[in-house]
Amino acid sequence: MNKSVSINSEHKKKILKLFRNILRERLGLPTENRREYILIKTRQEFRKAKNETDPKKLRGLTIIGNTQLDTVIVQAKHLSSILDREPTEYEQRNNLSYKEYKKDKTTNNDKTLIINPEFLNKKKIKKKINPEDDIN
Repeated sequence: MNKSVSINSEHKKKILKLFRNILRERLGLPTENRREYILIKTRQEFRKAKNETDPKKLRGLTIIGNTQLDTVIVQAKHLSSILDREPTEYEQRNNLSYKEYKKDKTTNNDKTLIINPEFLNKKKIKKKINPEDDIN
């Protein structure tokens, strides 16, 4: 029984970390509307799945959550290259700069997705179903 409790607490830690990461990464989005949308949608989805106990569904929801985190990171990077970032209300009230904050928090870990070039170069090999198909 202790083992299941520790697994549940470890799982809860991972879920909370995912939730915090999504909320943190949304701050990189350039528009306040988009940041607010991600905040509301994230809270909504996590509350909806709050009482889920089925391990398969939890695994699936975790995968979806990580995909959403990757999406927020990519959108923030892309949209920030196109649009000027609007400061949040907190930044305006306290006369803070997000760029200064981000410089302090930036580590060497780049969280963007990197596609392995070998994967892109692989050609799909079709399996021959019937060897007689090759005969002219």
